[in-house]
Amino acid sequence: MSRKRNAILEEFIEIYKSEPCIWRLKDKEYHDRNKRAAAYEKLIIKLRELEPNATKEDVVKKINALRSNVRREKRKVEESTKSDASGDEIYKPSLWYYDMFEFLGDQDIPRTSQSNIDEADQTEVFFRRNR
Repeated sequence: MSRKRNAILEEFIEIYKSEPCIWRLKDKEYHDRNKRAAAYEKLIIKLRELEPNATKEDVVKKINALRSNVRREKRKVEESTKSDASGDEIYKPSLWYYDMFEFLGDQDIPRTSQSNIDEADQTEVFFRRNR
């Protein structure tokens, strides 16, 4: 069953990859509800091969779980390279689908927050609070 499950998950990931309207925030179709709904429908159909009653919520949970696992592994790799580890000591991801998520590239990098208040307004707010 494990081989069949992995093969289905591999196809699931490939469908996900082929639908940037779901994962690429800057894609022009990211805000197209119909396009996104159609993409999710493909993923629901594929996930139903493993979970017969799968819904969109189940697809979202599955994607989040897979991406979380990849992020965790990526963090371990980054930490091992930062610690000046020799080539043999650099962490090697054990997750079988780790490389399949390379297409996400920088999609998981947190954006720096920016204030929508200009500097003069921020100064005024600071002084009002500290009176």
